[in-house]
Amino acid sequence: MRPNHYCSFLIFIILCAVLRSLHGQGITDSKADKDNRSAIVEVDGYAYLSEDKTIKEIREEALSNAKRMALEQAHTFISSQSKVKNFQLEYDIVISEAEGAVCVLDSKDHGITDDNRYHTWIKAEVTYSLKPPEGKADLSAELVKNPDAPLTVHVWTEKSEYKAGERIRVFLQGNKDFYARVVYRDVQGNLLQMLPNPHRRDNFFRGGKVISIPGKGDRFDLEVGPPFGIENIIVYASSAEMGDADVTAVGNALYSVQDDLKAYGMKTRGVKIVQSEGDRSSGAEFYEAKCEVKTRM
Repeated sequence: MRPNHYCSFLIFIILCAVLRSLHGQGITDSKADKDNRSAIVEVDGYAYLSEDKTIKEIREEALSNAKRMALEQAHTFISSQSKVKNFQLEYDIVISEAEGAVCVLDSKDHGITDDNRYHTWIKAEVTYSLKPPEGKADLSAELVKNPDAPLTVHVWTEKSEYKAGERIRVFLQGNKDFYARVVYRDVQGNLLQMLPNPHRRDNFFRGGKVISIPGKGDRFDLEVGPPFGIENIIVYASSAEMGDADVTAVGNALYSVQDDLKAYGMKTRGVKIVQSEGDRSSGAEFYEAKCEVKTRM
């Protein structure tokens, strides 16, 4: 596709009063269709050398120990991000204890240490959910207003269905300060990064503030056009700076994502964690939300 004409997108981009078409877009109504919560932590795993085990087996044991450590540290970290009311949380934090719940984002083998242990380091993502108290089916409306709760980012548009020629505005709001990337996926799977963009490079947002896309500093509008169908907005949010992603400029207003969505999401999760040596409560909160919109003639 050419930089100034994207036939597969539903969004038309107007740059400096010059119409440039990308293909279309919208999002859902005021409720996100899907969200995923996780904690990203960095841990070290060790395993003692043994004559009964091969180096490969010892390496695998060190990795297994690191994953168990990641589960433990993630639980400690998530709990530390929530303030209690009346000596208890207003929801239950649910984390699977299975090692399979740990996704290794990055790793490094340090080999055998001076004390005859095998040492491996991992950056891992541990997913979790929040269980509402009995009688409450959904916590999202309350969490996005509560800065003491785990990171929650609400995504919405003014309506869930748009006709050709209508313009769309996307809104974000987090319950606490966060970093974010906002990506549009069209009906054909093409990916466009709307935030940050060449003119609004800052991706740090204050908690409680409503962010509009397009907004101040942006040089594009979102106008619905063919092809029509169901399309998505995906928001990646974190309490720490995100990893670098591969994007290229579209005209001078937006970025095209070079990877598929899975690879892009993995790179975004390469957050920059700042921690002190021996600190078992450090990490980064991560939140992914996806909304969909229907466009038609």
